[in-house]
Amino acid sequence: MITDILDLGEATKLRGQVVVVGSGIAGAEIATHLARHGRDVILLESGRAQFDPSIQALNDVIFLGKRHRELNPNSYYHQYLPAELRGVSRVRQFGGTSNVWTGKWKYLQTSDFEPRSWVANSGWPISFTELVEHYRSAAKDYGFGDLEAEAIRPEIVALRAKIAVHGLKMSSFYWEQTPTRTAVRFGEEMRRSKNLQVVLGATATELKLDASTQRVTAIACRSLEGRELIVEGETMILAAGAFETARILLASNRQLPNGIGNAHDLVGRFYTDHPKHHTGVLHPDFLAQQYAQELQYAPKPRFCVCFALDDATQEAEKLLEHVLYLKPIYEKPINRLWRTLRGRPAYQDDNGTIASYRVKFVTEQIPHKDSRVKLATECDSLGNKKLEVDWCFTDLDRQSMAKTVQLLTDRFQAARLGTFDFADKPPNLETMTDAAHQMGTTRMGSRPEEGVVDTNCRVFGTENLYVASSAVFPTGPSYSPTFTILALARRLGQHLLQTTLVKK
Repeated sequence: MITDILDLGEATKLRGQVVVVGSGIAGAEIATHLARHGRDVILLESGRAQFDPSIQALNDVIFLGKRHRELNPNSYYHQYLPAELRGVSRVRQFGGTSNVWTGKWKYLQTSDFEPRSWVANSGWPISFTELVEHYRSAAKDYGFGDLEAEAIRPEIVALRAKIAVHGLKMSSFYWEQTPTRTAVRFGEEMRRSKNLQVVLGATATELKLDASTQRVTAIACRSLEGRELIVEGETMILAAGAFETARILLASNRQLPNGIGNAHDLVGRFYTDHPKHHTGVLHPDFLAQQYAQELQYAPKPRFCVCFALDDATQEAEKLLEHVLYLKPIYEKPINRLWRTLRGRPAYQDDNGTIASYRVKFVTEQIPHKDSRVKLATECDSLGNKKLEVDWCFTDLDRQSMAKTVQLLTDRFQAARLGTFDFADKPPNLETMTDAAHQMGTTRMGSRPEEGVVDTNCRVFGTENLYVASSAVFPTGPSYSPTFTILALARRLGQHLLQTTLVKK
């Protein structure tokens, strides 16, 4: 069932086998999965069914380093959304940030989990093979296209081979026609479920520990109206995103002065995102024209492709994984006149005559300790300490990006994909925007000295506290993290059913 914290009357305490914080992709997936398997689950969501600016304001942070994009009704981003959500990268509303997501689904690749000698703190303590079954089951259940079958489609194989000669690689992602919104996908199931109780308007403010400080016994919640609630449980899961997960752990410091899971001062550190540049243009050459059908962005749902330097080049040049996305720009009457006067032939895809391609350049970031979030002294309207965000970069980040742009320019021309035109705005970390892909603040490690959570996403130093979000990513290659967030949530749900959660 779905209730509001204000509907609980004088009740100040709830109890479930599992308590999940956050109703986005990860939280909704794991809460409904465990409830279907007979476990008693309470799902806590700070927001409500309708967007509320006063609740959204709880996301406000203090930027110490590079700023993120912020609310802007005239923003280039999310033009399909209501004005109050345009440019927003985190949403406090039932469904979480899925409410503004564009619906791109992409696997990480095998090499993305492996350490790279030239990238400090790289490598995951789990492998691709430990996630692939969860990628596949999610694709089937959510109705995505088969990315593995797409990878061996003859046209894709042929194009991949032609660009490989020039030191380029290509991979595919699936783009939904209507992006998954968890409040829509799971809303009716949640309303009808006898094992799942969703509480809206309940902001998690503190985790309470037992005397041993190794077990979380309850989560304290508060609403803007002043209602307080204690939610007890046997297993606690933070599925609130990289910022809020780190804030809750750091703010839970009554018994552990540095916060929970922070014995080695790693909570909030290694923060990364995907800086992106989106004002470039590709003037297509023969190969782009020949494979125009594979470069389409519409109609959706469909598979799309993105490009990068091959792994051998990245290793030889000590580069990060930076990716190019190409979006067709279709010919207008003035373009047609210009082309006709110059005697250039027209070429088309299924949507029209192509004038050029918009280039989106998305960069990987080196995970390093000084890029971090931490508690501020300033408080929000609930009395919780806000976060200070110091999003910063290394010299290798800057060198890698500059070298990658140069090599991609040369190799796109050599492969006859086309010529880049960045005008007077070449990709630059200082002017690029974030991608709303917050990662790494509770990174996964093999031992407490390396990370905040273990390979099963359990917070080190605790027996029953888990994290389900991109906060656990040790590194984040330049792809949408959402599919991997979903796969990790499914993996965690399966792990809990097999180990700690006895059916009642």
